[in-house]
Amino acid sequence: MREYVFLLEYDRGIHPVRDFFIEHPEIVTTSLSMSIASDGGWRVERATGPEQDLDALETVYFDEHCNDCTYPTPACDTVLDYQVIEREPTARTIYRHVTDMSYCSSLGYLAYETFGDGLVFDATQRGPYYEWRVLIPTDRDVDAFRQTLQEDLPNGVTLTVRRVGTPERWVETRQPQYGTDLPYEQRQALEAAMRMGYYEHPRDATLGDLAAELDLP
Repeated sequence: MREYVFLLEYDRGIHPVRDFFIEHPEIVTTSLSMSIASDGGWRVERATGPEQDLDALETVYFDEHCNDCTYPTPACDTVLDYQVIEREPTARTIYRHVTDMSYCSSLGYLAYETFGDGLVFDATQRGPYYEWRVLIPTDRDVDAFRQTLQEDLPNGVTLTVRRVGTPERWVETRQPQYGTDLPYEQRQALEAAMRMGYYEHPRDATLGDLAAELDLP
């Protein structure tokens, strides 16, 4: 098996869900479990961010469109079911089930249609970025898949292959990268500390500066 990391970067106006993430950059969603079959798929994912933004995210997610399609297309005939199975002030755990699917423009579905069974997926969304990690058997022609995917994308979506190599860190799939395994408040504090130079030497900010910035004791 080899690991491929595909990054989709979106301009505004391509997909309503991607637009929402661009407009709410503090929200991060990461996959906890994902499976794709010939006629459907299901996923459990974790979204963290400010409470009011997560409430708005539910409205966008549960609208009548395919969230995972790389762009909205009438060719996608998926039937969608979304449920919030855990709700916390700054986190949501969302179950997504897709049925009666004969075509979907999502990276995951196109990979399944190209390579068949045996794939493992992981995905993270934040801001304009939608990153997919895929475990693919070594003997499959990934370059042809990348070319097919690239040709299918509309203007305003940039595809980058970020990594090709030996699988690594899959034991941490349930503890996502980028600090997304942290509660939102802790991630917010760490990101503010990095932005304000708290970790620089000498420091550009004190704990008092951070407390004032975050309105915390």
